[in-house]
Amino acid sequence: MAVAKKAVAKKAVATKTVSTKAAAPVVQVRNDRIDWRSLYLYAVSLITLLICLFTAISIINQIANLILPETNFYYDSSSTPTGMTKEAYLQQMHTDSQRRAIKALVGSIALLGASLPLYLHHWKLARKNL
Repeated sequence: MAVAKKAVAKKAVATKTVSTKAAAPVVQVRNDRIDWRSLYLYAVSLITLLICLFTAISIINQIANLILPETNFYYDSSSTPTGMTKEAYLQQMHTDSQRRAIKALVGSIALLGASLPLYLHHWKLARKNL
């Protein structure tokens, strides 16, 4: 007798679920809306790609500055520190120019090292989202 009650109860539950599913409203999916997540991923990818591009150009420029240093410095005899010869002053300006080029090269490499992984990560997510 207990088995018959369980069978009737299962049949009643099954009919209830069928009837509630049939009564549920039909939801239509609209594809004309903006996918904000994809838009964000592509925007970040574009920005970081541009940063990588300009940083690579800067790295090439700084390497050129190290290989071919600036040689035609403007020399003003009134701006030379007292007790310093013209040759020593020009040598100091050359050393300062190389130091600035090295600092700029290190900064550009650091920027590329920070922006390239961000670009690769966001581009991978954007391509997976398709």
